[in-house]
Amino acid sequence: MSRLEGLPFNVNFGGERKHHVMKKQPFWILTMILLILPQLGWAQEDGRIENTFGIGPRAGYYKSKDADEGAWYGGVQARFRLGEVIGLELAADYRSEETFEVDAPGFSGEINQRSYPVTASLLVFLPVLPHFSPYIVGGGGIYYTKIDFSDSIEDLGFEDRTERPWGWHVGGGLEVPFTETVAINADVRYIFMDPEFGDEGGTDLDEDRSVDGWVGTAALMFYF
Repeated sequence: MSRLEGLPFNVNFGGERKHHVMKKQPFWILTMILLILPQLGWAQEDGRIENTFGIGPRAGYYKSKDADEGAWYGGVQARFRLGEVIGLELAADYRSEETFEVDAPGFSGEINQRSYPVTASLLVFLPVLPHFSPYIVGGGGIYYTKIDFSDSIEDLGFEDRTERPWGWHVGGGLEVPFTETVAINADVRYIFMDPEFGDEGGTDLDEDRSVDGWVGTAALMFYF
């Protein structure tokens, strides 16, 4: 008779572990594909894109520091590789609506903003490994921003309007070339921006409200 028979609970050695390992298999398979694909058909090259121009779509997510809801966005970016280390980036995006809740004595409401950023960045690539190009990014741009006030705030004398604040950003990312002409990149940037929600009707809505925040971006690039 087995020593485990008669115990008041079920003992399962290996079953749960096997299930846990199987759950991880798709992740590791995808990881291996991403590691191997850049090598196929390009094994004899150093795997870096130099002295060329690229353009492609990009998408990401942005969350302002004091916003109650973040915003998805999409756009297009162009990159100029000026050698192995230095690059330039130009980008134009559409950022969907972010919501800021406003609570003050006697009233409450919402401020909704959507923006159209047009930015320029300097890229510094770190050629540490073939087929992988980490980079540091920094720059700035104009954020064409549409600000919409809820009815309760408009009753105080505020009016919807469009602003064009300047914003700065800094961050880092990784570009992975798949061939001499196709690459993907992803990065995280912190944006410093201060649009004026306004002083109208004797009420200040700007106090202690920040739209600085983190943005994550991924792009597919086609180089020529």
